[in-house]
Amino acid sequence: MRITRLFRTILGFARTVVERVAIEAVGPIEVAARPSARKARCGGCGRKGKRLHGTQGKAREWRHLGMWGRRVIIKARVHRVLCGRCGVRTMEVPWARPGSVFTRAFENEVAWMLQRTDQTTVSRYFRISWRAVGRIARRVVAETLDGSRLDGLVFIGVDEINYGRPQKFLTCVVDHISGRTVWAAEGKSAETLGLFFAELGPERSKAIEIVTMDMSAAYTKAVEDHAPQAEIVYDRFHVVQLLNTAVDEVRREAVRNADSEQKRSLKSTRWALLKNPWNLTRKERQKLSELQRNNRQIYRAYLLKESFQQIYDAASATEAGELFSEWYAWARRSRLEPFRKFAATIERYWPAVRRFLEVKLTNAIVEGTNSKIRMISHRAFGFHSAAALIAMIYLNCSNIVIPYIGW
Repeated sequence: MRITRLFRTILGFARTVVERVAIEAVGPIEVAARPSARKARCGGCGRKGKRLHGTQGKAREWRHLGMWGRRVIIKARVHRVLCGRCGVRTMEVPWARPGSVFTRAFENEVAWMLQRTDQTTVSRYFRISWRAVGRIARRVVAETLDGSRLDGLVFIGVDEINYGRPQKFLTCVVDHISGRTVWAAEGKSAETLGLFFAELGPERSKAIEIVTMDMSAAYTKAVEDHAPQAEIVYDRFHVVQLLNTAVDEVRREAVRNADSEQKRSLKSTRWALLKNPWNLTRKERQKLSELQRNNRQIYRAYLLKESFQQIYDAASATEAGELFSEWYAWARRSRLEPFRKFAATIERYWPAVRRFLEVKLTNAIVEGTNSKIRMISHRAFGFHSAAALIAMIYLNCSNIVIPYIGW
């Protein structure tokens, strides 16, 4: 078997002719190759070019996966072609993606590793720069991710995540059914989420039935504007988070206005007030008993918090509505300003809160995805741009399958 045929078989490049192979005592293995097609294709759209633009091609090199402990370099002469759609573009080569100095197999291997470890480790393992790893991730995602990920969306979750300072946010959309991230963009405004619905299109937007989210006015407005038929669901976690904030504000105000002796009695009461009753320690129960005797205002806030939780234990949405009406009246006359504000907020968003009691669909899958995104960001020690992080999110959270070239 000729060595060129052997390397053509080993490399496995489609539509490629191996012209010669140079193997020296030291240094990389150099493989001279060319596309087998008679007519050059456009590197932008892949269509056949009308003609070559100029007669002199440019010698280029691509790094391939190592072989027998040696680097493998693919060499070829690349021309520019005149494309009817893209104009003058560099010709396509079948073994590499446009604009890359690595072969497609090499980039797939890097992407496969990125799905399992951090960017710095991948950079050191393949001996390429940290930024080159990020560019590889973006190219693989751009080629692998298509518009079909937005098809068939019925139940979606929306949330923002802080990925840097000062105040850098991403908006992520997760499909409740498949569990994958289907869209991400920089920002957390109504306009940002509006870009998702613009990409989704009117027809697919009409198919969305339920959107889970936190109590964000911006996201609520975007959904109401672009998918008015969709029901908005505020899950229990975010509502209780606001409720606990109201309790803590009452405690903080009491501490600010207390004298030195009262401050000592209020010490270590925070978690006693915020914990569920079945999680309280003996010392925390004693603290609550002391508050019941000595600070009726804080204890009233605690009772309001526990009473509100009972709404979620209602047997039906109708019963929950009745319980909320009673609780709302109590909160409004409680003379606790944080609870008056909380009650007004819940009253305004009550249909979305009540809907949670009916469908029991939470934003937990989105919060879990956010935890994974934070892990991706932390293990990379941050990202220089939102585009780099978004590429890693798609690579790790969108069920992209990278073909593994291994044993």
